[in-house]
Amino acid sequence: MITPAELNANLHLGEAADSPVGFKNVPAVEKSIELSIEGEIPQWVNGVMYRSGSGRYNVLLDNGDTYHIGHPFDGLAMLHRFEICGETQSVRYNSRHTSHGVEKRISQRDPTLLTFGPDPCKTIFGRMQTVYHHISKFGTNAELQEHDAEFDMVNVTITPNFPLGERLEKELGIKHGGALVVKRDANTLQVVDPQSLMPLKMFTYGHVSEKLQGHLCASHHQYDEEADEYVNFMVKLGPFPSFQTYSLGPYLPSLSGEKEQIFPPVPTLHQPICRHLGAWKTLQSLKPSYIHSFSMTKNYIVIPNFPYYYSFGGLSAIYYSSAYQTFYWDETRHTLFHVIDRHTGNHVATYDADPCFSFHTANAWDEDVELPGGGHERVIYMDYCVYENTDIVDASFELGKAPSGKLDLDNVKPARYVFNKKTDNKKDHQIKPSRFCRFRLGNVPVAKPDEKQWKPSWSDFKLSSITAYNKRRVASYQVIGQDLEMPRFNPKYNLKPYRYCWGVCESRHAPSYASGAVVNGIIKLDLNQPYNGLNTDEKSFAKIWDEPGCSCAEPIFIPNPEATAEDDGVILSIVNAVKSDNTESCFMLVLDAATLTELGRSTIGDFNAVTLHGSFVDTNGRGVAVN
Repeated sequence: MITPAELNANLHLGEAADSPVGFKNVPAVEKSIELSIEGEIPQWVNGVMYRSGSGRYNVLLDNGDTYHIGHPFDGLAMLHRFEICGETQSVRYNSRHTSHGVEKRISQRDPTLLTFGPDPCKTIFGRMQTVYHHISKFGTNAELQEHDAEFDMVNVTITPNFPLGERLEKELGIKHGGALVVKRDANTLQVVDPQSLMPLKMFTYGHVSEKLQGHLCASHHQYDEEADEYVNFMVKLGPFPSFQTYSLGPYLPSLSGEKEQIFPPVPTLHQPICRHLGAWKTLQSLKPSYIHSFSMTKNYIVIPNFPYYYSFGGLSAIYYSSAYQTFYWDETRHTLFHVIDRHTGNHVATYDADPCFSFHTANAWDEDVELPGGGHERVIYMDYCVYENTDIVDASFELGKAPSGKLDLDNVKPARYVFNKKTDNKKDHQIKPSRFCRFRLGNVPVAKPDEKQWKPSWSDFKLSSITAYNKRRVASYQVIGQDLEMPRFNPKYNLKPYRYCWGVCESRHAPSYASGAVVNGIIKLDLNQPYNGLNTDEKSFAKIWDEPGCSCAEPIFIPNPEATAEDDGVILSIVNAVKSDNTESCFMLVLDAATLTELGRSTIGDFNAVTLHGSFVDTNGRGVAVN
């Protein structure tokens, strides 16, 4: 969307025009500043919180026109850093915009930019031109990305201790375990400086190892601290799509006082998921779907395959240049859960489940369950924030938006095409909070002690290896809570049974998601006491922090190092506030994790900043709570 220079009321100030859809630019604070603290931070909270998100939505072009970004996921990347010292009661803050290369591409009208949201002003002819440019500039863009650390927009998750691999560690002069990396759902990552947040390198998983090839991956990886493994998966699009999980280890840096590990991370590939093991009779094709996160236990990796698919195997993305218009929901197909054995690497099971959608997983674990009459059954339990369909994706358009009304096409050009969201004409849409569901996968195959590991070699190919796990399996689930998103839990209970989960919930002081607002409080659920009524009911065991005029970002749970209780710790979040005089404020919030009572807050500035996810590291840079 473009606001012409003659309609820009801010041009005399040298600033971009106000957004016609309500998004405001956020100022960066590149030089670290001290923030004042209201209240008190526990003395044991010492380390750095990193937050990723969006910071620029309105770009002033050389000719005076203003380019507007219409979806919060497409806002130009911005990172935030909070250096917290409970011992001295100090908080230092700095931030940086990290997509200047994308801003340059916008000013050059680069037609190969891929976004999540659609451009309501792009004509059909413009889309046809986009296809041509994507094909003709493919090699050129790859070369430009190699030399421009800000060429593409990466702003979803921020991961400390990322296993860069020997090649990148040598090129960038970064020690093993010292890399801070920003990730997204595509195979594009960005290394940034842990102090200044300056981008150092844009890379793909292929830079880590040539074995890691694919178009897409999950923004949220999994990790096993005991096994010292980083786990994720690659998606290959096209006529024969597949998901391939892998592990990288060693992953974490050495503990303070230990001899430094110098071994480069080695990738271990697992058998590609290229078919539905329960549909060997019907030969139902596997379709690639949008996957933002996945589950893992001590023995298994579980890839969800929701019926929210890439049309034409993902090729439609280069026509629309928009992920939102590329996806489609198919309520006639089941959700699938594909299970990989972590010991053998084999794809051992596929489970059918009701059609549903989820952005985020919480914890997962597996255990042997004793059966009545004797015998045992291996069971996987995994928790998801679940929606009945993908209507909730339409609510994401409103995340972080100022209440300035709907799109005003009179102030943008060209206005020949009007974009309608998929729920605009639905009478009974499902834009409502998620259900917190616990899925149960029963009778999971267990590897034999002498079973060989999967290898990507045809020399070991046997027909029996293809048919060994052909069996229809069905997942069951229980709704154990309502209205929780962006789930976080005590990281000491990762891959284990756990009791408490924290997240964001719909604010009771604001309109509902369905009305076109995304305003969140913070919630804590006791998973041992399921309740399916409203969290505000007197019978509910949920605890909530929710103040008028405030909207909270993903909470991060930091465990007390001397804790004996699972919920002994603090919650850190970023809160956007609109005051009674309609001015804006943004502050870091510190809560007692057990009671959600406020311990302290530090105001950052007179603006609202959209942050998606965050991580916390200790004073040695080792991850304590990683998204």
